[in-house]
Amino acid sequence: MKQNKYHEPVLKKEILDLVEENISTNSKIIDATLATGGHTEEFLKKGWKVLGIEVDNLMLEIAKERLFSQKNVLLLKGNFKDIDQISKINNFLDSDVILFDLGVSNLQLTSNKRGFSFSNPNADLDMRIDPISQEVKAKDLLNILREDQLKEIFSKVMNYNLSKKIVREIIRYREQKKIETVADFNQICEVLPKKESLNKATLAYLALRIAVNSELENLSEALPKAFEILKEGGILLIISFHSGEDRVVKQYFRSLSKKGFAQIFEVVRPESSEIVKNPRSRSAKLRCLKKL
Repeated sequence: MKQNKYHEPVLKKEILDLVEENISTNSKIIDATLATGGHTEEFLKKGWKVLGIEVDNLMLEIAKERLFSQKNVLLLKGNFKDIDQISKINNFLDSDVILFDLGVSNLQLTSNKRGFSFSNPNADLDMRIDPISQEVKAKDLLNILREDQLKEIFSKVMNYNLSKKIVREIIRYREQKKIETVADFNQICEVLPKKESLNKATLAYLALRIAVNSELENLSEALPKAFEILKEGGILLIISFHSGEDRVVKQYFRSLSKKGFAQIFEVVRPESSEIVKNPRSRSAKLRCLKKL
């Protein structure tokens, strides 16, 4: 398998530095968002034992092929919201490190079939990270939901006026034609104003993807479970890529700190050299805490 089929994870060096500073050898790590195994591969090089969890079957198969010769690793299909059950069954309670690398991978974004991005107009407007267990596609939400429900989806990422504008266009469009493809949604997004640094459709696609995959709800459910199974002195690392994710993480970390349960580290951002090599990393933000 060629290297370009692997998703390039962000902040690898910074994560390794944090882990090495805070844990010993023979430690147990849970990679709760395995993707194609980039972070896990680095952990295994250090001799740490890793449980990798991935909800996307395609990503999981790539990771298994990538890491097939490695020892001390267990790769499983699962949703990180069930991290407590998965870790208990596989003897990973009291883990030293738990990592969440949120969002979707470049491989998912560039897929010609899954409709995550506005760049593939002929793709079905799907956006399901796990097509096997998830039934509702992005196009289903756009065609079925009421105006107030649609506003709730888009207002989580866009301001009120823009949310109202795109929802009105969705309703107008679906009265004339059923929304089916990326091209359909791209046409709807034409009502949005141009942005200097982003495609005008970027935030609308982000909002829809978050809704399809219950991303914020799953994250809110997973964080306390992850903290519970983390051993005393262990570290919880969360990489977020947009303000909605980061807000959930920041608020949860602060609540633990105020209660004296955790020590919060400084936020880490990618260096300019990484951003040049991997432009997707520019929006990445790493938060870390130690369980007291």
